[in-house]
Amino acid sequence: MREALQAFFETNRIIVYSVYGQVFFTLGVILAIQSLRHSRLRLAQALPWLALFGILHGLHEWGDVFIPIQATYLPPFLVQLLHIAQVFLLALSFLCLFQFGISTLSPLPPRWRWAFWVPWSFPTSCARCASPAWRWPDMGSRGVSSGRRFLFSRATS
Repeated sequence: MREALQAFFETNRIIVYSVYGQVFFTLGVILAIQSLRHSRLRLAQALPWLALFGILHGLHEWGDVFIPIQATYLPPFLVQLLHIAQVFLLALSFLCLFQFGISTLSPLPPRWRWAFWVPWSFPTSCARCASPAWRWPDMGSRGVSSGRRFLFSRATS
């Protein structure tokens, strides 16, 4: 029975991912439209984050359908860029979901207000260190590699 079910989903993988992505995308669009209405409920004020999660996660899931199709027409480096964009969509969608969770907890007590910025601090730090345009002060052109070595040595120790 398990093998038959696994074979069914493997055979219909494109349909499953397409419907899965459509469910998340529809959820996001409906919540975005619903969040335009004014409400004093705390949960309703956090709905834009959940809507953004649904839209981004739906786009990520559709990548599993459309990237293999585009791989037959595009050069390999563009396909690789599409996979990278798909991973960033997934990360950004889960950041929005985490932000939705934090927003439902608001107003936070004063000692927990820093938690609002946690979802955005790590990806921002990673993006700044990975960017070739970013330099550590007073380090010139060695700034990016020195900064990466500093951060990764701190992370592994």
